[in-house]
Amino acid sequence: MKLLRSCKLNLLQWRINPKYLAIFLYMALYLWYVTHGYVDFCRDVDRSIRPWIFPLLPGTPGAFITVYLGFVLLLSDAPFRSRQQQFVLQRVGKRIWAAGQLLYLFLACLVFTLLLWVLTWIFLLPRLEWGWDWGPVLTTVAASGISPEYGVWGLEYECMRNVAPLAATAWVFGMMVGVSFLLGEIMILCNLWLKKGIGLAVVTSFALLPFLVVITAHTPYAARKLLWISPLSWLNLSLMGQPNQGLPSYGFAVGVTVGLSVLLGILIVGTIHRCNLETEKE
Repeated sequence: MKLLRSCKLNLLQWRINPKYLAIFLYMALYLWYVTHGYVDFCRDVDRSIRPWIFPLLPGTPGAFITVYLGFVLLLSDAPFRSRQQQFVLQRVGKRIWAAGQLLYLFLACLVFTLLLWVLTWIFLLPRLEWGWDWGPVLTTVAASGISPEYGVWGLEYECMRNVAPLAATAWVFGMMVGVSFLLGEIMILCNLWLKKGIGLAVVTSFALLPFLVVITAHTPYAARKLLWISPLSWLNLSLMGQPNQGLPSYGFAVGVTVGLSVLLGILIVGTIHRCNLETEKE
C-alpha cells in the first residue's frame, strides 16, 4: 500500500540513524538507575518484587518525565522530512504521505510505551515474582518508604488505592500511547506551519507541566487548574478523580485525548497540500 511506504522508510531509519540507538541507551540506563534500588532492597530482605512499577512511574514526575524526554527527542524532527522521503512524497502525494507519517507516529508511540514497560520488567528480573496484587515490596515503598541508601524514588500510595495492578497498567499504557500520539501531532503541526523547532519547544513545555503541578501543589487551586491542560498528568492515577473534586475524570481524559487526536489528524491530512515540504535546507 502507498500508505505504508513513508511509514516503512521511517522505521528503517531506526537501524541506521545513531540518534535512535542513543535514545534507547538513554532510556535503558535511566530505567536501570530507577529500578536497581528495588533489586538491592529485595536482595537484602530476601523478598521478591511484583512487575508493576510501570503504572506507578507517572506518580513520580522526577523519574517519569526524565525518561519521557527521550521520546520527545525521538519526535523532534517530525514530520520526518528527508531526501528519501521526498521521493516517496512525489510518488504517493502529500495527503497519503501525511497519513503514512501519522501511522508511523502511532507505531513509534506504541513501541516506546511497550519498551518502557518491558525494560522495567527486565531490570527487575533477578528478584521478579509474578502476582496479581501489588505485593509487599511496592506497598511498603509507597506506604512508608525505605532507607535512602537504596536510592529508590518514592511511590505514590494513592496510585495503588482501590486500583488493581492490571487495571492501572492498562490505563497508563493506553493513555501513554494516546497522549504521546497527541503530542506528536502537535509537534507535526507546529513544525509544518511555524518555524522548525517550535514544535519541540511546545511539546517539551507540555512534557514539563507535571513538574509545574508538583511545584504549585501548595496552592491547590493553581495545581488543579493546571491538571486540566497537562495531558501527561492524566497518567498519574493519584491525580484522577471526579469533576466535582476539581480533578479531571477518566472519561474527560479519554475523551479529550481521542477527540483532539482525531481532530488534529484530520487537520494535518486536510491541510498538508498547502505546506511547502522542500527539504534542501533541512
